[in-house]
Amino acid sequence: MASHQVGRSAPWAKALGAVLLAFLAVVIVAYAVGESREADRERSAFEATRADAQRFADAVIDENGGPPYDRRDAERALDSVVGKGQGLLYAMRSTEGRTRTVLQFSHTFERSLTFLGPAQATVDRCFTVVFQGAAARTEAEIIAHDADEPCSEVAQ
Repeated sequence: MASHQVGRSAPWAKALGAVLLAFLAVVIVAYAVGESREADRERSAFEATRADAQRFADAVIDENGGPPYDRRDAERALDSVVGKGQGLLYAMRSTEGRTRTVLQFSHTFERSLTFLGPAQATVDRCFTVVFQGAAARTEAEIIAHDADEPCSEVAQ
């Protein structure tokens, strides 16, 4: 009759299991840290769009001494503030001393896990900039829209 020992395993199997478990733990921690850093970079890019909107409003007031006169003035100020492709003027309407512009600003950020997709991603944000007042005393109100609110709907 052969004797059996139940529940015992070879030492090499225990060592292999420990190595695989440690490797899995390292992968999970690296993934979590990478995702956290990517989320921070995305949030930073999202907030950088707010600075772009403020610079746009300041550039319009500095160049014109007041609100933009026409679409070309707004586009010129937009191009001077951000690079090509990072700002888009959706709509501009002037009524009774107010000029309302709807703009989209874009920023790119680095992704963490580039083997799962492109190395860079883009965040877009829509803003409404309302210029009020006469030429010498123009003020701009900047309204930031949510990330899921497209400019095409805001512009209507």
